[in-house]
Amino acid sequence: MSTTWIFDLDNTLHDAESKIFPLVNTRMNEYISSYLDISIEDASELRQSYWVTYGATLKGLIKHHNINPIDFLAATHDLQDFNNLVTPEINLKETISKIKGRKIIYTNAPKNYTHRILKISKVYEMFDEVFTIEDSDFIPKPNQGSMAFFLKKYNIKEGFFVDDIKENLKTAKNFGLSTIWITDEKIYPSFIDKKIEKVSDLLTL
Repeated sequence: MSTTWIFDLDNTLHDAESKIFPLVNTRMNEYISSYLDISIEDASELRQSYWVTYGATLKGLIKHHNINPIDFLAATHDLQDFNNLVTPEINLKETISKIKGRKIIYTNAPKNYTHRILKISKVYEMFDEVFTIEDSDFIPKPNQGSMAFFLKKYNIKEGFFVDDIKENLKTAKNFGLSTIWITDEKIYPSFIDKKIEKVSDLLTL
């Protein structure tokens, strides 16, 4: 039985922090401000608090404000000039091609956004499955129920979970997966099996 590798998308396979996230965050602030009739500053604070509490801003907006997730995701993630925004991690295509086994994307990002980034990064065809926020009924990582549904859907009993968010890895560890944290932080939580600074470091493990 081949090894299963589960990969996050943003800030794992590509650098979302420098170009994409500032744009998405601005659009989220504008959407929340308009929808709830609050200031941009209050919208930004609410966005961040929901991200901390639920792992994704959208989850809080659905829970507390009955927001339409499809409309919200389309308005905030359909960015212009996508090609110039996506910065794949160094040697990404080579890295993914050398990793043997079943490879699955598990992301809190929306489907169209995810597919576009994978295609621009030239790794779309290298993944066996792509599981996005729509597939989890808009329940994001690190939610235990979302993780259980994901693992059951793809019949995953063991494997490697690669993510830049340690809370997601903690949930993965609870289900018996091996955890690999992409980070430059100095801390080393007990639920982390390996720490790397970039995805290409997987080839040196």
